[in-house]
Amino acid sequence: MQEIVLEKVKCFFNFRSPYAYLGVKKAIEENIDMEFYPLCYMPKEIVEFFVKASGNEYKRSYLYLDCDRLFKEIGIENVGDILSKEANWPKVHSAWLSAKDNGLGNDFMMEAFYQRWHQKNDLGHTEIISEICKKIGFDENIALSAMNDNDFDNRLKSYTKIMREYKVFGVPTFVYKGEIFWGQDRIYALKNKIND
Repeated sequence: MQEIVLEKVKCFFNFRSPYAYLGVKKAIEENIDMEFYPLCYMPKEIVEFFVKASGNEYKRSYLYLDCDRLFKEIGIENVGDILSKEANWPKVHSAWLSAKDNGLGNDFMMEAFYQRWHQKNDLGHTEIISEICKKIGFDENIALSAMNDNDFDNRLKSYTKIMREYKVFGVPTFVYKGEIFWGQDRIYALKNKIND
């Protein structure tokens, strides 16, 4: 009897996004098997959209309100304190890639999300990356080295081709059997698709 192997869900994420954290968290709680793709570099055809969106004061004020509501549901207060903290996201995701290469990608991911959203730490600080590595039992020197390694950065850039293939325009985006589910509130629809 041949074993049925289910297709993994492709999950596009970024540590910068509160919605990516919520979506990934919900998907993990639903035991959805995922293959992760960090979205650090945007295809040029959608960069302009993001630049315009980031300058939209109405959207920005809604984002703070919406995140406050959603995060209060999981016991996090004043999420706005961390929303404005920016890091060099390709470097942070390079550290994650190095952990992934060593079988600790999911552990690094969840600890990084925890440090950013629950502890309100800035992932751009190397001491926070070191702390994440210590907590998950990963050699911090490997992660810190990856942050300045062009090979890791080039891997992150290569994901724009996959983004184009699936027409990914934001995070979290989940792709299953060619169907796209965008947003932390679409996990139920993704789960229904998997169970079809």
